[in-house]
Amino acid sequence: MLLIASGSIVQPLAAQSQALPFRVYLPMVARHDPVSPLGIEFGLVFITSAEWPADVARFERARQVGARWDRWPLYWSGVETSPGVYRWAHVDHALRDALAQGFEVSLILMGTPGFYVTGGAPGPLPIGGSVLRRSTGGSPSRRRDAWPQAPTPPIAIAAANPPAGLYAPIFTDGTDRPGPGKPINPNNRWAAFVYQAVARYRPGGLASQQVAGWSSGRGVRAWEIWNEPDLSFFWSGTAADYARLLKVAAIAARQADPQARILFGGLAIFEKPSWLREVLIALQNDPTPDLRDAFGWYFDVLPIHSYSYAWQTFRYLNQVKRTLQSFGLTKELWVNESGLPVWDDYPGPTWDPNSGYRGTMEEQAAYVVQSAAYAIWIGARVIFHFMLHDDCGNGPEHHDAFGLYRNSSPAPCHASDARARPAASAYRLVATHLRDATPLWRLRTTNGQTDWGACTGQVEWFAFRRPDGARVLLAWTRLNVPATITVTAVAPQGIVYDVRTGAATTVRPTNGVYTFSLPPATNYNTPTLCNPTRQKQGEAAVGGIPLFLVEGP
Repeated sequence: MLLIASGSIVQPLAAQSQALPFRVYLPMVARHDPVSPLGIEFGLVFITSAEWPADVARFERARQVGARWDRWPLYWSGVETSPGVYRWAHVDHALRDALAQGFEVSLILMGTPGFYVTGGAPGPLPIGGSVLRRSTGGSPSRRRDAWPQAPTPPIAIAAANPPAGLYAPIFTDGTDRPGPGKPINPNNRWAAFVYQAVARYRPGGLASQQVAGWSSGRGVRAWEIWNEPDLSFFWSGTAADYARLLKVAAIAARQADPQARILFGGLAIFEKPSWLREVLIALQNDPTPDLRDAFGWYFDVLPIHSYSYAWQTFRYLNQVKRTLQSFGLTKELWVNESGLPVWDDYPGPTWDPNSGYRGTMEEQAAYVVQSAAYAIWIGARVIFHFMLHDDCGNGPEHHDAFGLYRNSSPAPCHASDARARPAASAYRLVATHLRDATPLWRLRTTNGQTDWGACTGQVEWFAFRRPDGARVLLAWTRLNVPATITVTAVAPQGIVYDVRTGAATTVRPTNGVYTFSLPPATNYNTPTLCNPTRQKQGEAAVGGIPLFLVEGP
């Protein structure tokens, strides 16, 4: 029986007098061959944090949707409370619990203590739970970090300024050259902090020996060096200053743990699109090029942040990939922040359907699938959604609803019923079916004909192969018009999943062909490259509800 899918709701297709639409066959002619990443994984930002530790229910929600990674900041100003005096207990407990719950953790090292500030008055960084998002194309969508209160003692204000002593030698022998047993120079304040943090939280480190209940063999290997250093709000130094920050961190971290993996600070890109190139130029001129090369230019992973405009995830990853290639570099790519806040659910601004850089709950679910597809296609290995719960966003007055779930009660703000949004089902589908997937082909069509135009392609197609051999086919409209598509089956039957609910419907092809209808795209809250004035026509920031078809074992 021939079947049609409206969105992801599959219904019988009545007899039609018109000819069937263009049929998609395998193998594709218009095919790209990206390098397939190894071990694609999914994570969430702020499952827990040192300032607001997660309870068991919060960890369980993250596990149920399929997250395996957690990402949160380890604020330097929160642990070094006076020069040379470290207070680790709040980090110990949050990290112990996250690791015991089975999550891998990526910690962000950031936030200069006020007593180490250089370059004038400190530019304060917010402290705590959520890091609200700035937008895509240029203006901010109001992102700050901030829980207004926390169960731990207050943290001294952190600063975006480069720290004192950053250009001092890393080691006490007056050099930056590592060696067995060489002590860190305490006058390089940043080196001392990084070394202390990595030595404490590496597998087998001091925390595992000193903290009750620490899981044997568990620790942190992924260390991100600052957050969004290409935004003046987070980093007031120059690109050369950040290059030095990265170099010092990489050498100090590897002195504490030779297996430490260094992440370049996640890039927001929109404020300073040439920032990565400027930092790489500074590293190209490193006075110790042998060290630079031995340490892989002082980072192993390059993450990007992308919000509200699904295709921008592809654009940003492609941009940084090309920049790296121009310096002869190949690095692992991550998306360590990505999301779309909703306006049509508490605590979002339900009175404002045109709220900038936001969307409906259904559009948020569509965004999760589309952004992940773009990321995996171009080679991202770990993909984080921002975030598990709403937390406080930019503060209670801003009505930010980024979460897969509403907040629970009690909560420091926006207390609610912890209800799942449709995006939780979408995330679970992606984490289940695209984990470790291999890209097969991608296509863009208009009226059934191949159309790679940036502004004209009507339907976006992706095909991936799961490790068990099943094919995962995704398709959605990019424009505010519906589409009917047909595709050649690769198995006797398939399962169509509703990305909003996770509901599964078995479908069978007729004469080896599936036919589906795709609803139009509806999200025009965010400017796009092809639609900078947010007109409700042409390219949408988020495509329509995707088809999610799985065929095979």
